[in-house]
Amino acid sequence: MDLDAAADGRRVEVAAPAKINLALLVGPQRPDGFHEICSVILPVTLSDLVAVERAPGDGLTVQCPICPGENNLAGRIVRELERRLERPFEVRVTIHKRVPHGAGLGGGSSDAAATLVAVERLFALDLSDRLRYEVAAAIGSDVPFFLWLGPQLVMGRGQVLKDMALPEPLHIVLALPDLALSTAEVYRWRDADEQPTLSDFVRRAERLQQSLSVAVLPRDLTRLVENDLEASVVARHPEVAELKRSMFAAGAFGAAMSGSGAAVFGLFDDEATALAAREQLALARATYVTDLQPRAQTRGDARRPPSDGGGEPRGARPRKDRPQRRPPGPK
Repeated sequence: MDLDAAADGRRVEVAAPAKINLALLVGPQRPDGFHEICSVILPVTLSDLVAVERAPGDGLTVQCPICPGENNLAGRIVRELERRLERPFEVRVTIHKRVPHGAGLGGGSSDAAATLVAVERLFALDLSDRLRYEVAAAIGSDVPFFLWLGPQLVMGRGQVLKDMALPEPLHIVLALPDLALSTAEVYRWRDADEQPTLSDFVRRAERLQQSLSVAVLPRDLTRLVENDLEASVVARHPEVAELKRSMFAAGAFGAAMSGSGAAVFGLFDDEATALAAREQLALARATYVTDLQPRAQTRGDARRPPSDGGGEPRGARPRKDRPQRRPPGPK
């Protein structure tokens, strides 16, 4: 699905890709109530489609089979943009869902980011990078990631983003247990089970970045595939562990739960092996996807105007095939 917006002057459509967390390290809780994280996040080809159209006289409406109305993150991001610009946007937002809900694939956050992109284009707003970033961050920790497509090293509470390169191509199978999880609840489980120190978290984050720096082939990623939330979920829902075992049995060289779950991803050597695994895991609603790295070089850049360059985190390999970009950090 093309990531560029399709527009006719009254309607804009934008793809909203899912993501997987190749690695997710969770540190102690911050004073603001969030947790320190260090994560390698990758957008994939599974996506929702968000359509935004002008609706003069109708105010703001959000049509979504999972969460209709203004409480949807897509509606909230429109309201946040209205607040920042001090002007109303009378639009109808329609979300065509393909990304499963409660799976740790970032569907709701991606829908919100796509809505912001669509509104900006529909009304020719030409938002600054900083404003776009701040509006997205006000809605959710994952939302800014989806404004800057391509793999990124994500730190802080999710608001610090750094472009990076990963070995490619990546052949990925996503599978879902019959389970939907609340992100907030999963983090509460983690807090009850583990209380990591900041020093331990920092050491592990440094090791993760070092592993990234030496990853040349896809199989090198096995050094970094892990998810600190997985053990707490498995302790309460062992079917997630069973699905992970099935992924390895089907030929994956790396597998883990994505984000707060409950989706499990597997990394495979080639498309044929991945497609065969998808058939073996059909009862788990398995889907074959690939990474969006190649598309980020061309079509993905259309979702973000160039911004000021920034330094790379220690250990991360910058992309050599396009200018380095990053969203502006908080003031």
